[in-house]
Amino acid sequence: MIYLVIVEFIIFLFCIESTQLHHVHANEDTCSAQGDQQCSYQSNDMFELILAQDHERIDAFVPSCISEIKKRGGHRCWHKHNTFLEHLLGVHDILRLWGENEITGRVGLFHSAYSNSYVNLALFDPKEEAERDVMRSLIGNVAEEIVHLFCIIDRQSVVVDTLLTKGVIPPEGLDVPHLREQNRTVHLTAEILRLLVLFTMADVADQYFGWQDQLFGGEEMVNSMLLPGEDKLSEHDSEALWPGPSRPGLWMTYVSQLGMVARSYQGGDSVIYRVPPVFNNCTEVISREMEAAAIELYWGVVSGNTFSYEDIVDKLEMSSQLNPWFFECHVLLAQKYLHRGHYEKARQSTKRALELQSVWGTAYDKRMSFPAWVAWTRVLHAKAVNEEAWPKNSWEVNNFGLVL
Repeated sequence: MIYLVIVEFIIFLFCIESTQLHHVHANEDTCSAQGDQQCSYQSNDMFELILAQDHERIDAFVPSCISEIKKRGGHRCWHKHNTFLEHLLGVHDILRLWGENEITGRVGLFHSAYSNSYVNLALFDPKEEAERDVMRSLIGNVAEEIVHLFCIIDRQSVVVDTLLTKGVIPPEGLDVPHLREQNRTVHLTAEILRLLVLFTMADVADQYFGWQDQLFGGEEMVNSMLLPGEDKLSEHDSEALWPGPSRPGLWMTYVSQLGMVARSYQGGDSVIYRVPPVFNNCTEVISREMEAAAIELYWGVVSGNTFSYEDIVDKLEMSSQLNPWFFECHVLLAQKYLHRGHYEKARQSTKRALELQSVWGTAYDKRMSFPAWVAWTRVLHAKAVNEEAWPKNSWEVNNFGLVL
């Protein structure tokens, strides 16, 4: 297929020119092998609160918000690879992990609750003032106003067709059409556009997986709902079976580009605005071709199409160099290194995986939950640090456990 030929060509070029590529390495290791389990990823309080789902300590308003969403059936609604409630919480958690404040987190928690241009999941009726009052009582007036604003604009048009095409957030903001009322425009300030970009980054990272690539790109997967001018109806495969094999989706290219847009925001002189810590604090972009080639190598290993130790390691290492921003490749590499007693390599791989997990807050390979990936990575990390031989008895592997 055309798609596979392109991927194979990218891999071929990578093999020839690998010495010329920019390799992203883990930060310098400042922890001793003995104390490595006390590194910074464990001192990230927000990360640990998210893993524990300790929402009350993250924001005292969140438990009552969750109760209201459940009351309105959000936990029963399908949403891509999860329920609507789990998706809303996922976006909230990623935004808080990225250092955004409570108000921004609450907007993330309700970002689609009035329905919007992407989904028809109106848990609250934006036309009823009483409904808006309920949301105001849950998250406050400022957060509710932003939630409402995001639900009355065409986000695809604003984010993909305008901001991503321009590559910057215009300091004067944008005037855009009202989604539901003809002949009315909505003004979006530069700060609101910055928040919209951040929400979109978190939104896509939490929900996108390989089924959407097949849905919008058919078997060749050359189409995209995420990139400007790339969504062609003739390429859609509306009969793609959900969930499909659930391979990673091609979304990091899009999110890395949005990160550069977010970084372009110019706020007031006295205010320092955060950018998400992903992609080296939004300073680097991965190409779609590189991302696709990395997935193809990774998925070839996951699918059992590669059998020898050397071939598996070569493909995973190449995949991690093509796309140095997804942690799952490092987790698989650590397992293979541990199988052969290469403890230092395994320790470096798990360390890098844990670093990436601590900034993403969600999985690229969504076949397993994000907390499960973190827990398994920590098991592998402990075994690498302690130089524990990999068991020959599979019962021992099946019964692995680690209490931290």
